[in-house]
Order: sequence, then C-alpha cells, then structure tokens
Amino acid sequence: MAEIMTVESIVEADWQMQGFWTKVRYPLRTKNGSWSDIDILAYKPESRELVIAESKVRGPKKAVYAYTKASQQRYGTILEYDIHGNDQLYFGFLEHIKLACEGRAIFDGFSRMVSKLIVQLVSNYVIDDDVKPNAIAAVKKQIRKDVPKTIDLDIRLESTLDVIARIIKNENVSLQGRRYGHPVIDIARELNRYMHPDVHYAGRTRGAADIVRASLKKRLMDVLEETKT
Repeated sequence: MAEIMTVESIVEADWQMQGFWTKVRYPLRTKNGSWSDIDILAYKPESRELVIAESKVRGPKKAVYAYTKASQQRYGTILEYDIHGNDQLYFGFLEHIKLACEGRAIFDGFSRMVSKLIVQLVSNYVIDDDVKPNAIAAVKKQIRKDVPKTIDLDIRLESTLDVIARIIKNENVSLQGRRYGHPVIDIARELNRYMHPDVHYAGRTRGAADIVRASLKKRLMDVLEETKT
C-alpha cells in the first residue's frame, strides 16, 4: 500500500471524527486505462453523504498562499489563480469528479447510494472570508454538470489549519474515554488533556490547580507564539 501522507491522514481523521467511514488513496481508473486515485474517500451510509477530498500542500515548509480580494482582482477566479503554465496546481483533481460519479468507479448505482456529494480541497491556500463564497461558486460551477442533478453538491475549501482546529475541537467534546487508534486524533487528545486538564494532587491550597493549568497552557503558547528577541 502506498504511504499515507501527513495531510491525507489529517483529513481522514477529521472525517472519522464526524462519523464517516474512510478510505485513503482510493484507486480510480481513468478513461485512457491508466490509474489515478482519490486522496481521501469518506462515506456516511446513514445520510448517504460521500466525500471526495484532495489534500495538497506545496512549496517551502512555511509557505502559505493567500487568496484575497487583491488576488481575485489580479488573477481572477480561484481556478484561474491556481493555473501554473497550462495545468491546475491544486484543482486538477476536479477532472476526476465525473468519472467518480459514473459506472462502478465507487458505487454500483451512484445516485441510489449518494444523496449529497462533498468535494473538498485541503491545502496551504488560505482563502479570505470575503472571497470564499466566490471561490466556492467557481468550483461548483466547474463541476456541477459532472454530478447527477438529483445529488446535492457541497464544496469545501479549507486550509490544513482549519481542519486541525476542527479535529481538536471535536475531540475535546467527544465522550470517548479511550484512545482512538488514529495518530492524528490521539495527538489532538493529548493536546486537549493539557489544555483542559482535570488536575489531581496539586495541593489543598486555594487556586493550586489553576496555577498548574495556567503553567501547562503557557508552555504551548510560548512555543506557538513568535519568539521576540
């Protein structure tokens, strides 16, 4: 089996936390007979919701690519912004949406098994809230014709930070008392342990537990905040 990349694992964890069954690197045969794959496929049979997710992070390790009003004015739609040469850098996966909805690529009887299709890109694109509705509309316009009319289409354009934050939030309110067996969710579990600790044996002095809580939170904040010299 191909190695699961970190961002794929993050996206998979997020959908698992929302009650979806998941499959990473789902194989997809193209029209010319070659093979491609869907980075993350997620399905919730109770609601017949299917997720086709692409995870893509490019550039230097701290690179974040912003799409703002200024970006929109200069480059056009998010799809035009994404073009490098003659190719789509991040949105190339959209060409497989029609194929995924046809035949037996995923389901035998796609429209019967799916009532809602969620198409998601998780990347180091950071799309400003002011232009996100336009970005979503551009992607939906591009692929609406490739999805059966009876199926609702939902577009999600998120950064890896958006997804990580949601995993941490959802894990914190989860009632599961034991480890999850997924490395990303278990890291979130440990972060929540120390950010929202139930402190024992700190002493009987009033406020002793609060001092421990503040000290634990400060350790993480000191690492995350920029060090000033």
